Amino acid sequence: MMIRSFLPVGQGAFYCEQFEGWGDNEDVNIVYDCGSSTNVKLVEKQIRDNFYKDQTIHAVFISHLDDDHINGIPFLLKYCHVKKMFFPLITEKNTKYISLLNIIKNNGEESFASLFVRDPYEAFNQFDIADRPKLYKVEENDQSGNNEIDAILIRSGENVIERILENVIYNSSLEREWLFIPYNFRQEDRLEFLQKELENCFGKDMDSADLQSIWENGTDTERNKIKDCYKKVKGSFNTNSMTLYSGMEAQVAIQYVGHGVNDTCHAKRYCCCDSKMAGCLYMGDYDASGKYKWKELYEAYDTYWENIGCIQIPHHGSKHNYNSKLAQLDAFYVMSAGARNRYHHPHSIVIKDLLFNGHFPYIVTEYKCSELHLVVEI
Repeated sequence: MMIRSFLPVGQGAFYCEQFEGWGDNEDVNIVYDCGSSTNVKLVEKQIRDNFYKDQTIHAVFISHLDDDHINGIPFLLKYCHVKKMFFPLITEKNTKYISLLNIIKNNGEESFASLFVRDPYEAFNQFDIADRPKLYKVEENDQSGNNEIDAILIRSGENVIERILENVIYNSSLEREWLFIPYNFRQEDRLEFLQKELENCFGKDMDSADLQSIWENGTDTERNKIKDCYKKVKGSFNTNSMTLYSGMEAQVAIQYVGHGVNDTCHAKRYCCCDSKMAGCLYMGDYDASGKYKWKELYEAYDTYWENIGCIQIPHHGSKHNYNSKLAQLDAFYVMSAGARNRYHHPHSIVIKDLLFNGHFPYIVTEYKCSELHLVVEI
C-alpha cells in the first residue's frame, strides 16, 4: 500500500508518497516539491506532522527552482535524512534570470532558491546543511544545460526507481514495476517575453549578465524597472519545469480517496468504490497551454496516459498553464493554492472546465481540512 498526500501549505506545493514496507519492511518516502509563499512555517509544520525526526526520505523531486516550491527544503534536510535529490538542469544563462527573480521575491536578500539555482553546495553551506543528499540533475528535453553543477546527469524520461532504491530488496514483484519518470522541459516563451520587456524598458538588448550588473550596481529606479518587467510576465516565470510520473506501466493498481478527511471541506467525497488508476502526473508549474506544449507533454508520457488516475493541475490552477485536454482523463484533479492569494488562483476558467467535464477538483489550501490523501493499492 502507498499513501499519496497533498499537504496544506497554502500558495506553494508539498506532496509526498509513503510506501509501506518495501524491502526488509522498510517504508519508502518520496517528496515532490517542498515550499510555500504563504508561510514557510506551514511547510515545516507539515514536515513534522508527516515524518518523524531523522526519518529517511529516499528521494526529493524539485519541479523548478522558485522559492514557493523549495523554500521548505532546508528544514526538510535538517529534520529528515534525505538520500537523493532530483532537480531540473537549466542553461547557465538562465540561472542568472531565475536567481535574480528569487532575490527580488525575497526583498533583495539571497534565498535558498537563488543560491541553489547557481550552486546547490553553496546553498547547503549558507543554510548550514551538513547531511547532504546525492544530487541528480535531469537534463533538458533537448539535452542541454549547465553542466558546471557537480551532480549526476540523467536523461529526461528515464525511470529512476533503481537509483532511488539502491540496495533495497523488494518484497513483491509489483514493487519492481513501479516507475518514477521525471521530464525536464525547457520553456522559452516567457523568457523571450521578459527579454523584450527589458529591451523596451532600457532601450537595448539585455542579457542576464547585464541584468545582474544593473541590479547590483544600479539605482533604485533601475531596479524597480527590472521588477516591473518580471511582473509583466503572465503566469509563472520559470525557464524550466520538471514533471514527474509516479505509477506503473501496466494497469494493475488503483487509488481512491482515503478516509479521515474533514467532512466540512470534502463532505462525503471519499469512497473506495470511486477508484482510479494508480498513476499520478505531478506537473509543478509546467505550461501545458497550446497545441505544441500539450503535444510535447503527451509524447513524453505517451505510454502511461491510460494509467494516470491523478493530475496535479499546474501552477496552482492558473489559466495560463492549463490545457482543457487534461480534463479528458478519468482522474482525481488536485491543485494547491493559498486561500487568499493575490494571484486569484485557482482561476474560475480552470474550475469550470473541470466541472463541465464531470470532475470535482480538490483545492488544497493552508487549512488542515483541505488536506488530501489518496490510498494506492499495490
